[in-house]
Amino acid sequence: MKVAILTDNDFGKVNGVTTTLRAIIRHAPDDVEPHVYTFADDAHESDGYTALASLGVPIPFYAEMRMYAPRFAALKQRLVADNICAIHLTTPGPAGMAARHISRSLGLPLIGSYHTELGQYTARLSGSGRLGALMQEYMRWIYGGCQRILVPSDVTRQQLVAAGWNADRLGVWARGVDGDRFSPARRSETLRKSWQVSDRRPAILYAGRLSPEKGLGLLHGLRQLLDDHHMPHRFIMAGDGPMRRDLHTALPEAVFTGALTHDAMGEVMASCDLFVFPSETDTAGNVVLEAQAAGLPVLVTDRGGPRENMRDRLTGYVCHAGSERDFCWRIAELLVDPERRARMRESARAYAITRGWAGSLQPLFDCYRATLHTATAGSDATVSEPPRAAAHV
Repeated sequence: MKVAILTDNDFGKVNGVTTTLRAIIRHAPDDVEPHVYTFADDAHESDGYTALASLGVPIPFYAEMRMYAPRFAALKQRLVADNICAIHLTTPGPAGMAARHISRSLGLPLIGSYHTELGQYTARLSGSGRLGALMQEYMRWIYGGCQRILVPSDVTRQQLVAAGWNADRLGVWARGVDGDRFSPARRSETLRKSWQVSDRRPAILYAGRLSPEKGLGLLHGLRQLLDDHHMPHRFIMAGDGPMRRDLHTALPEAVFTGALTHDAMGEVMASCDLFVFPSETDTAGNVVLEAQAAGLPVLVTDRGGPRENMRDRLTGYVCHAGSERDFCWRIAELLVDPERRARMRESARAYAITRGWAGSLQPLFDCYRATLHTATAGSDATVSEPPRAAAHV
């Protein structure tokens, strides 16, 4: 079974979507052959991955990222040549539009996976609730062509059902983690010395985009509260984005690593002491699982999907969204009680390694099989071969 995974995220990016797509390729069973297709300035390929050359333009409100206009005819021809049986839509941008159009044109089943709350992101980045609402309607339309849609958390499913999405088409596919890449064994004392952190001055990590939708405005007030209560610390900001300059001002003693590879991120995480993730909009928050796998207690908000990827009071704390004081109080509990922090570190690691990718990906592969079986049975009960992209384009 050959499945084309269409995405607007090229593998040069390090984010939750690309982490997940790499895991799909790495852990695919013998009867599933996934192949990721995307668009970039220059064409390039590797095992399980093809980037087609296309014209890119900066994304509004996020100039650091580019959006590419897919060449529908070229992509369609490639999918026919590759004998694709089904299409997996992962992002609602131009690649998502291509997935919807080509699946209809070729008569192939379309599976969707929902990764990002673009309606909320649009509203926060643009400052316009109307634009956010329009984006939500667009998301509902583009995913409406899917026979099945997998979401990363129960809370995301509930939100979509409340917004009018067809509940019968929505399933939950929780994310996983690479417990070898993200492990306490990768802790680097050399890195900690370069940051000037220690048991007396712990490293508090944030990892992800430095962008308003991540709730990072909270960190300025949190730093002030920690300073007011005489709690030595240093923020480690792993990632890049449009808020970097403002955060440099708000967190003058923080270490900014810039964008990191997956491998470098594993070492950085293991070398920190706590993980703070104030986002209210993330559907899953892969980094929350990765931080726990690296042995870090995690602090997340009571909104969005990340709280489903930890165990409150066992591997970290769920804090009130937007409350610097609640985050400060929970951090203080861990900073003043090394034994509690050590217990949480052990519990975080133990929990995370139960969430390996091999097991986490089974709902996706089962969905591929079931959707293709339904499509085959529905098109012709006598046909034993799965549908494939037609030879004419």
